[in-house]
Amino acid sequence: MPSKNIAVQRGVYDALDREKRTGESFTSVLRRLLEQRRGLDDLYGGWTTRPLRADRQRLRQLRSLGGRP
Repeated sequence: MPSKNIAVQRGVYDALDREKRTGESFTSVLRRLLEQRRGLDDLYGGWTTRPLRADRQRLRQLRSLGGRP
């Protein structure tokens, strides 16, 4: 299968490395994470009663951290 090299920031690499399971390749971890990505509507109301706008703002903050808590 053909491959491509990509450059990522060190923090992104470290986050992916933490996500890897035993014996899992970076390709596999990326595929797994992309497949489990869900829409905001699936998350709405799942953890709080805050308005949707607040949920969207928090989700943007989390995404800007590159997966770090």
